[in-house]
Amino acid sequence: MPWLKKYTRPLRCGQPKPHCRQCIARYVCVVFAVLVPNFAAGQAGTWTYSADAEKIFGNGLAAYKQGRFDETLNHLRQLAEFPLNQRSSASQFLLGKTLYRLGRFAEAIDAALVLQRRFPASRYLPNARLLIGDSFFNSKHYLEAASQYGRLLATQAPLGIQAQAAERLAAMDWNGQIKEQELTQLRQAVGAGRLREALFFGRARWYQRLGWQEETAEAMQTYRDSVVNGIFAPVAAVWGSDQTAYRPGVSAESPRLGLLLPMNGIDYRIGQELRDGVRLANREAGSPFELVIADTGIDYGNLPIATDRGGDIRESPASGLLRVAYGAQQLLDQGVVAIVGPLRSRSSVVAATVAGHAGVPLLVPLARQSGLDSLGHSVFQLSIVSKTEASLLGEYATLVLGLEQLAIIAPLSDYGWDFAREFTRIAERNGGQIAHRDWYVPKETTDFRHIFAEIRKAGFALRPPPPDTLAVASEKLTADMFIDTIDGVVVVVESFADAQTIAPQVHFHRLQTQILGNDTWWEPEAIRQMRPAERKNFDGVIFVSARQAESAAEQSFVSNFRQQFGRDPHYAAAGYDATRLLIEGWEQGARGPAALVEWLTTVQFYQGASGTISLSPDVRSNNALTLLKIERDKVRSLSPGDLPQMGAAE
Repeated sequence: MPWLKKYTRPLRCGQPKPHCRQCIARYVCVVFAVLVPNFAAGQAGTWTYSADAEKIFGNGLAAYKQGRFDETLNHLRQLAEFPLNQRSSASQFLLGKTLYRLGRFAEAIDAALVLQRRFPASRYLPNARLLIGDSFFNSKHYLEAASQYGRLLATQAPLGIQAQAAERLAAMDWNGQIKEQELTQLRQAVGAGRLREALFFGRARWYQRLGWQEETAEAMQTYRDSVVNGIFAPVAAVWGSDQTAYRPGVSAESPRLGLLLPMNGIDYRIGQELRDGVRLANREAGSPFELVIADTGIDYGNLPIATDRGGDIRESPASGLLRVAYGAQQLLDQGVVAIVGPLRSRSSVVAATVAGHAGVPLLVPLARQSGLDSLGHSVFQLSIVSKTEASLLGEYATLVLGLEQLAIIAPLSDYGWDFAREFTRIAERNGGQIAHRDWYVPKETTDFRHIFAEIRKAGFALRPPPPDTLAVASEKLTADMFIDTIDGVVVVVESFADAQTIAPQVHFHRLQTQILGNDTWWEPEAIRQMRPAERKNFDGVIFVSARQAESAAEQSFVSNFRQQFGRDPHYAAAGYDATRLLIEGWEQGARGPAALVEWLTTVQFYQGASGTISLSPDVRSNNALTLLKIERDKVRSLSPGDLPQMGAAE
């Protein structure tokens, strides 16, 4: 290009070819500055390259991938202040996706429409239309959603996006969310042949997401038999090839460790973090295991797909259990020597049955349901179970602290029921009394006024009998009256979010009492990020835990995890400990499933990143516990100063 000579000549430094790196870099920058603005002018006016915009967009994208959506919005707000640049259209699309993930569907639609208007040549336009359709669907505007999916099928959108649109339409048709009149309108807009093909192909993709292998194969064969030279023919031609299987770079001779975890769906973050903990332990030991993943999660693209062939458009619990059973068997078929997972107690029951029949050790990292160990000698729970927690807390509350009048607030779940029942049994055996017991829906109940009103009434009734005077005898419970007759309130939580909700309400309702809790009360990063006034609500809470205060193993793990993955761990320690235990057993000669089972039964007081772990022959669930106390943003072991002051003997 002769017109470029005036830009390239001054860049020569006199050195023989190839030119020095500075000259090459300057040449690239000049060409970029000359060519790209003119190319972009056709999209939305002339834009300029900005290194700062690139950095901010990268930070926002990283936050989005890690699920920190509010942080993503902050980065995008900063980016919006910049002049038009190379990331303007991408950031507008990311804004829509972030709002969608936050459940702000109307705002997500607005963001996508702005992208269409401001950047008419953007490569994100098909993605934006899919986002608009999904937002309409989640807002229950099914006709508008189907219209957007149909327009994607009628345009030159990328094949992958058209396949997603076909799947969504097939799901909506199956669930009865598209009426016949609306289907007729779609046929007119899309074309009868193309819509028919999309529904055939979308049905096969839908079945695959549900894990229905036979139905998937049958539906795809129906597509092949019914459609000739269709738009999805290239995908159908290679259907069935395993393009997503996990293939780590280790020798085929390595023993295989199975991970039965969700990599998609609502629990994908927990599953992926446990996987990262497993990876870290494996890497530190020189990758002795080949990791094989059976994904128990299903990503429906936020589409509530019926999985029981019935009218309920929400996922059936049975289908999730079937995926767990299928995944466990799939891992066994691949010859794994042990399995880490699954997440939930109910799923663990299914996995334990499959793994136990094969004699393969199943290390359950997070489930806390009591009794899982009774399902077979090859099942090992790493998390403390509710009965063990409740028993120790009950012994401490009554025999050590000398608390007599107690209240219990527990979640309506198997875990909460077991905890409350065992704590009550221990407390009453030791002379304590449960003045009030109440329940809440985990992660849903936010207003605890009625619960604390009942606790205050119970505490008021425990006040000493008043003197025989009319003034005091007529005393009534008022909102400003402090209640100090309830010695301790046991608050059981299954998520730290519930602890954040309940803790301030204890003080707000003027209860002068000791808060007692379970292990979920401690989430150090979340507490450190609180404002001082919020953090004060946690001061003095005593909770039962498998962790040790200032544990060297935990500190080392957190440091290494941050270095490897660039974020703080929350659940990964359990996956890390499970893998370290298996590696240690393997290195000590337990080479095979049966040998690993026997070796694991000898583990006592193992100092792991998630706490002290014991897997004894008598009690086949972790029961090495301690009691910790929260002070500001740290925890410490209990000391003599925490014990009640004893008066002098008379």
